[in-house]
Amino acid sequence: MMLALVAGCRASDEAAQADNGPTAPPIAAVADNAATPVPPAPPAEAPKPGPVVTVRAQPAPYFPLDLPPSDVAASAAPFPREVTEFMVARDGCDHFRGEEPYDAERRVYIEESIAELCRGTDAKLAMLRRRYAGDPSVISALHGYDDRIETSTLY
Repeated sequence: MMLALVAGCRASDEAAQADNGPTAPPIAAVADNAATPVPPAPPAEAPKPGPVVTVRAQPAPYFPLDLPPSDVAASAAPFPREVTEFMVARDGCDHFRGEEPYDAERRVYIEESIAELCRGTDAKLAMLRRRYAGDPSVISALHGYDDRIETSTLY
């Protein structure tokens, strides 16, 4: 392969390979351009440093000592524990109830999730509404849940 490049290609006629000599004028033109130096650009003004700001403040204490302890400080949750657990489970149930089963595998997954998360929630919701009938915050939190979402497979 290297021999063919050095010797030239014999597949074409001799007239096509006639002018293979070096050309001198472009080399001289490049040398003329390099002789005239370009003056350097004036130095740019260096940016001024920004002002130094010193903040002298103490971080806030993790446990504020200036507030007296209160009775409700121990119960930071807005609802009783069983109400909160029901709401978390029921929200998961409602999530899967709204999912689209776009293929058979997904349909099975959604049905299994609904069976696991939704079973017993109707009775639990009714029990919580009876138990906390006197607590308006719990009743208003449970108001958005449907009374009957479980369907019987016997009918």
